[in-house]
Amino acid sequence: MRNIVIVLALAAIFIACGSSHEGSKATLSKDVLTAEEIATTSAITAFDAVRLRRPAFLTSRGPKSIVRGTRSTINPLVYVNDIFYGELETLNNISVIDIKEIRYIDPKDATLAYGTGHVAGIIMVITKR
Repeated sequence: MRNIVIVLALAAIFIACGSSHEGSKATLSKDVLTAEEIATTSAITAFDAVRLRRPAFLTSRGPKSIVRGTRSTINPLVYVNDIFYGELETLNNISVIDIKEIRYIDPKDATLAYGTGHVAGIIMVITKR
């Protein structure tokens, strides 16, 4: 029995050490779109970049209706450098040349940081300037 415990402990250590990805290419974050990643696309606007690399950012969200079983069509709001910029379509006004990164902030964190009215979250554009 003691040998089995030792073998399992060693196996756990081996697996933990073997799963380290030091030196390997970093994985892409599902909530952050970087300028480097945008540069690999044909995107011209922030909307294009998000549509090509993080289409989940554009997904309508909202409370589910108990009666109909459908979701309302509420889209994330757009902020640029922590300042409210507008509705989703305003991403078409932002050139990818100016972008450092684009982040999706979930509704809970958006409400904590920016107050109520962010039931679909925020798409935060951070510019190079």
